Amino acid sequence: DSKLNWEPHVEYLRKKLRSMTGAICRIRHSIPGELYLKLYNALFESHLSYGISVWGVVIKERSSDRLFVTQKHCVRILFGDLDAYLDKRSTCARARPYGMQKLGQRYYEREHTKPIFNKLKIITVQNLFKYHCITEFSKIVKYRVPYTLFECINLSNRATSNTVILNRKSNTFLHKAAQFWNSVHKRILTPEKGLETSLNLIKHRMRALILQIQSTDILDTWTPKNFQL
Repeated sequence: DSKLNWEPHVEYLRKKLRSMTGAICRIRHSIPGELYLKLYNALFESHLSYGISVWGVVIKERSSDRLFVTQKHCVRILFGDLDAYLDKRSTCARARPYGMQKLGQRYYEREHTKPIFNKLKIITVQNLFKYHCITEFSKIVKYRVPYTLFECINLSNRATSNTVILNRKSNTFLHKAAQFWNSVHKRILTPEKGLETSLNLIKHRMRALILQIQSTDILDTWTPKNFQL
């Protein structure tokens, strides 16, 4: 449907994720730090990734995307440097050394999240969309189910090629997934096996590829290259 609008869903999801972030913030001190990643996956990423291969077409490939901003906020709360954050606000202006009473730009800067994402191997919402699109698309091509979707996929007739011939451009799951598939299938499929490559191996290679892309370019700044396959 060319007039289908995911705006209400995205806004509902953003509010839900903010609510989950508030719940995480309240209970984090009662949970051991080694369980924080499981807490994030259970209470935050599970909601973020649900059905993302369908509605994710509206996600913007930039660091200012509102769902990505919400994701970064949750990551800062769980895994950020709390001591440094509290230390910045521990004294009033009169208690600071002479010449440092006026707060500069650095005081208002938030902690960079890119090193945290890379260290903990957390996938950004933009790349979660790509990961789920490719895993779902590989299931359709590999097992031909559901067959109604498989019939819509125009695979190349060349025996050694797994490329999909794209039809008219559209903002749908099949078109986006086919685009992503064409850009990565040579890197995630075993050459000798092709589509016979196991699904678990495809997922593993896809995740490793995305994490590699996320860690490229500037160390502590998100750039467009971190969201491009």
